[in-house]
Amino acid sequence: MVERCANPTCAATFRRLGDGRLFVKEVHVESASDGKTLSRQLHYFWLCSSCCRTMTLTAEKGTEFRVVALPANATAARAAS
Repeated sequence: MVERCANPTCAATFRRLGDGRLFVKEVHVESASDGKTLSRQLHYFWLCSSCCRTMTLTAEKGTEFRVVALPANATAARAAS
């Protein structure tokens, strides 16, 4: 369950879907011995409405996301909407 903003420097708590932006990553859990997929899981990450204006998340290895700054043109477009 999502509890707080994915930005480690932000203390915003998740209250409802309409605030901010939700990210979903499908993760395949594999067997260590033969590499076969044992299960698929969905991992959820959330950026609050303030952070999602200037940041986004990029997928990393495994179950991780990394918070990165939006390009300047994308930041301006989000601010206008």
